[in-house]
Amino acid sequence: MLTRAARDLSPVDEAERRALGVGVGRRRPFVVELFSFIAVLLGYLLLLPAIVWYPAYLSIGDSRWWMFVINSIAPYLFLPVPLVLLLALLSRRWALFIAALLPTLLFLMLFGPLFVPRAMKVTAVPAGTPGITMLSHNLHVWNEDADGIAASLTSSGADVIALQELSAEMAAALERRLSDEYPYNDLVLRDGWDGLGVFSRIPLTPVGDRIGTSRTRNPQISRLHLDWGDAILINVHNLSIPRTLPDWPTEITYSVAHRESVAHGIADYAGRDGRLPIIAAGDFNTTSRSTAYELVAAGLQDSWVEAGFGFGTTFPGGPFSPTPLGVTVPDWLLRIDYVFHSDEIVATDARFAPWDGTSDHRPIMVKLAWPGAL
Repeated sequence: MLTRAARDLSPVDEAERRALGVGVGRRRPFVVELFSFIAVLLGYLLLLPAIVWYPAYLSIGDSRWWMFVINSIAPYLFLPVPLVLLLALLSRRWALFIAALLPTLLFLMLFGPLFVPRAMKVTAVPAGTPGITMLSHNLHVWNEDADGIAASLTSSGADVIALQELSAEMAAALERRLSDEYPYNDLVLRDGWDGLGVFSRIPLTPVGDRIGTSRTRNPQISRLHLDWGDAILINVHNLSIPRTLPDWPTEITYSVAHRESVAHGIADYAGRDGRLPIIAAGDFNTTSRSTAYELVAAGLQDSWVEAGFGFGTTFPGGPFSPTPLGVTVPDWLLRIDYVFHSDEIVATDARFAPWDGTSDHRPIMVKLAWPGAL
């Protein structure tokens, strides 16, 4: 039996209602329904890598070579999340929106501090607090542009410069070019990738201590003779992962173990009784989502987190940037170069230093202050 309202509805009124979509439960075409279903499913799938990665990271860490690779690119697993979040909001897909909030909050928890403006997070120090400017740069062993390197280093205005992949020939060339600005140096001259060096405006002396299982001066330890007291500088160049993909399973496993050995050594050195203030700088060849990083950061402060802005990516780039399987990768994907320091020191600024345009690493430069020296 028809209701009175239905009986009173004329064909013209019904047509108008259908045209306006009012009071009519008209089903959308099958193609539209299918497209909508696929879009929502794709949204969930795009969220999955970031959501699944974090529990795996907490439980496995980088104990598997493939997890080391995934952990290294962890920030990029979150790239689809803002898009999914926006589309879910616009289409009023509230279940998808709530699902997208989870990786959003996770990203803010893990990486949000990197995007806090410097003025809001840098510890204020009294005027006149003594300090130095520290620069770290992996030159690349095949880099032969001594003039370009010397120009970029001197233009930085840094007080102390820690260099990695410093060949004997480049060391000699830089000694000639930097002697006026940086009269003090400590050089570890070796063939291949193992050369290290420190150029300084501040007097320094080599320290023969060994860190980790190393039988050579890598990490290199130098003692800086500052006006307000001595400090230890540890110049680090850890093993990198191989550029040939078939070697990854064995070589990454070996290099991870080596980096953790060095990290344990730095942590032990920093924890010694009566130790001097410590700066540990260099190419650690690992990202912040690694056990090696966590071991060092447990006892020393990461200057970039403390006083930098953004991801601080330093590798790879330039003409020596790797091309896995013949594919050119985007510049500056990873942060693997660091300046750490002990608690007596405060980082008041951290940023990229002038780059020579040749090395596959960008240099980083940090201003370090000693509030307790006032």
